[in-house]
Amino acid sequence: MAELPKNLHIAVFPWLAFGHIIPFFELAKLIAQKSHKISFVSTPRNIKRLPMLPPNLQPFVELIELPLPHVENFPQNAESATMDIPQHIVPYLKKVFDGLQEPLAKFLETSTPRWLIYDFAPFWLPPITSKHRGV
Repeated sequence: MAELPKNLHIAVFPWLAFGHIIPFFELAKLIAQKSHKISFVSTPRNIKRLPMLPPNLQPFVELIELPLPHVENFPQNAESATMDIPQHIVPYLKKVFDGLQEPLAKFLETSTPRWLIYDFAPFWLPPITSKHRGV
């Protein structure tokens, strides 16, 4: 059986609501405390809203910003289901979120994390990860 590298690269990809983003961010910080590299993936506005990382974890956590695609009739700069849009618009955010499929696939191709921790929404993610060894 092959041994895992001592320091892993793990990507974290939460749903676009702060009830999901913050717990995933806390998990990312706990993993980073073990000296594993974390790529925390979200949208630019949500990344900017995250609490500051403690200085000792900054070398281990990379914040990856993937902009949402523009979709007609979807509020501009809306990136969080809990902070930017009313509840009745959330189903449209799910459709916009699906537009992250290609940018996330490109990220996975170029950054090659060993593990990927993701939330419920990206039904399209397992086929993408199956193309990448190690994820």
